[in-house]
Amino acid sequence: MTAVTVTSSPRIRTEVRDAVGTVEISNPARRNALSVAMMTELAAALRALDEDPDVRVVVVRGAGEQAFVSGADISEFPGRQDEAARQAADDAATTLFTELSALSVPVIARIHGYCLGAGMALALGADLRYADTRSVLAIPAARLGVGYPLAQTAALVQTVGPSVASDLLFTGRRLPAAEAHAVGLVDRVVEPDELGKVVDELAATIAANAPLSVRAAKASVQAVRRLSEGNEAAGSAALSHAIEAVARCRTSNDLREGALAFLEKRPPHFTGR
Repeated sequence: MTAVTVTSSPRIRTEVRDAVGTVEISNPARRNALSVAMMTELAAALRALDEDPDVRVVVVRGAGEQAFVSGADISEFPGRQDEAARQAADDAATTLFTELSALSVPVIARIHGYCLGAGMALALGADLRYADTRSVLAIPAARLGVGYPLAQTAALVQTVGPSVASDLLFTGRRLPAAEAHAVGLVDRVVEPDELGKVVDELAATIAANAPLSVRAAKASVQAVRRLSEGNEAAGSAALSHAIEAVARCRTSNDLREGALAFLEKRPPHFTGR
């Protein structure tokens, strides 16, 4: 039986169905731009999904047809001339991207329409990025006088390399989906009417696999990335976490279930234990 749990707020809506947690960002008047309050809500929603034992994969998407996330809500920029307001905005963004990077389950960014600035940072924090052919991706920080955060710049460089990252940051130019795919910014591009189906199939495939194995795989990938950054403390912590995650798989019920299902020529039924 399909189990569905829905949590709604005016801007951030979450749903859990068949072990897939979905977060929908909704600010249609501003093409799903993220306000400070929305960043705080989104961080809390992601944390809650990661702590939900029924969730094995998370999909992040934008509401409507115009945008994934068109950036930070620049209508709030004038208020950020005040030091307290600026600090609150910085803290909210830091918390959001820290929570995103700490998620133990895979995250899929389902990208359509505009994916700009903070939207790009959100997508870069995902493990997989699928986009439709109408998507437009960019980091317009240089056009706004904004210093793009170091952590998100590092993620960009790791994803596309220093030359492409420099191009995007220096020029602020917009990449159509095909070019974004060519440089490795997105993993797959499909027609707009196929995006939902393709992402749903991907999420279902991941959710059907052994949860401990998937979490161990994500932890291992993150450890490799942290070690490549040259931060010894962060790399060491990530490596220890990955080793522990892999070790848990060796004594899990799911390991026995996987072997038994293979011998009995049937689909496995994993419980994450």
